[in-house]
Amino acid sequence: MPKAEKGTPKDIANRSKAKGLQKLRWYCQMCNKQCRDENGMKCHMTSESHLRQMKIFSENASNIMDQFSTDFEKSYLETLRRRHGTTRMNANNVYQEVIQDKHHVHMNSTIWATLTDFVQYLGKKGLCVVDETERGWYVQYIERDPFLLQRQEAAQRRADAERREEIKAAKRMEKQRAEAAAALDRAGGTASVEASKLDRSVVGGGTVSVSLTGLKKKPLLSIGKVGKGDGDKHNIDYKKQSKKRERVEGDGFEKERGTKPKKTMSALDQIMAENEARRAEAKRREETEKNPRESDTVKEKRKDYWIREGIIVKVISKKLAKGSYYKRKCVIEEVIDKYTAKVEILDSDTGVKDGGDVLRIDQDDLETVVPKIGKEVMIVNGKGRGHIAEVVSLDKKTYSATLRLIEDDGQLIENVDYEDFSKIA
Repeated sequence: MPKAEKGTPKDIANRSKAKGLQKLRWYCQMCNKQCRDENGMKCHMTSESHLRQMKIFSENASNIMDQFSTDFEKSYLETLRRRHGTTRMNANNVYQEVIQDKHHVHMNSTIWATLTDFVQYLGKKGLCVVDETERGWYVQYIERDPFLLQRQEAAQRRADAERREEIKAAKRMEKQRAEAAAALDRAGGTASVEASKLDRSVVGGGTVSVSLTGLKKKPLLSIGKVGKGDGDKHNIDYKKQSKKRERVEGDGFEKERGTKPKKTMSALDQIMAENEARRAEAKRREETEKNPRESDTVKEKRKDYWIREGIIVKVISKKLAKGSYYKRKCVIEEVIDKYTAKVEILDSDTGVKDGGDVLRIDQDDLETVVPKIGKEVMIVNGKGRGHIAEVVSLDKKTYSATLRLIEDDGQLIENVDYEDFSKIA
């Protein structure tokens, strides 16, 4: 039967039928051909191309089915990861999204007979978290990308640090509140606030005077309550006022301009200020006695660049040389414009000579290397930046360490983040 001419109603009907998904039993996975009905499927099965493909399948059936199974597994997991992330989803809903592609790998060509078998396989292999409910099987993707996990851990560390700072601030405020209450009790006062009514008659009937503070001159302008018919009494002669202003400025305004009126302090404010000053002085003396050079050595010197010559770092970029240097350690030989380093790749293991490559890499593609306790490190950022220290202890929960400076009489620096120091070559 000849093919319908393009544009005719028959051709349009045929193309509309060919769109979308057809019945699964009339699809040939080996030939990637979708038949429209049973008669078409029978004709296809007797065709020469189909018989040729089936002959190939009979010679290597297990490998071909394994390949189809692997393709189906990749497409299912890719759909789950890209569209839903780590959200718990119904397995059948995800499957419906997979089969929206007309030429997807059909499940009847894989090693799994049903979707339930496939979901149980994902759970046993540890690719997803699966559980069965009254509404069917549910799957949840397990994220294993090291770069993404590292970003999540860094975000979690920042959130924990912010939460600790909030707790410390709340404790400081509570302590200051208690000290203020104790000082108020010693002064014999009480902290109470009472609201008073506003007497508008006094405000409206009084006179408001504006004058410069500190001058022994009379006010330049006096504004009073103006009634009807009093407009002539309160007119201002601007020429006289300007002459008075020049005279006042010439006499004393230039001398008094820099002074400000002192704010009167209550007894409670004075007591609190004296206590705060005494505590600050005592703390300063104590820190000076313990660490006389702490202000110079352990000063916060945080910069947006941290790379230094002579330290060992690790490559964290997967894009560099198609990931061949990912997680490889290297030594910084030269620092270029503060943010770029010239590094030499180290051998991956003792006895394996695969290092020696020299690269030019940005600091964002590098991370510090944390050695064992007792090893020497270089502090590359924050407190003690630029000094050599020894690792005293490591805290894996907070990702920080306690370091002892080699110089300055072995001064200790606590809570140093892993990213602020690195192993020395």
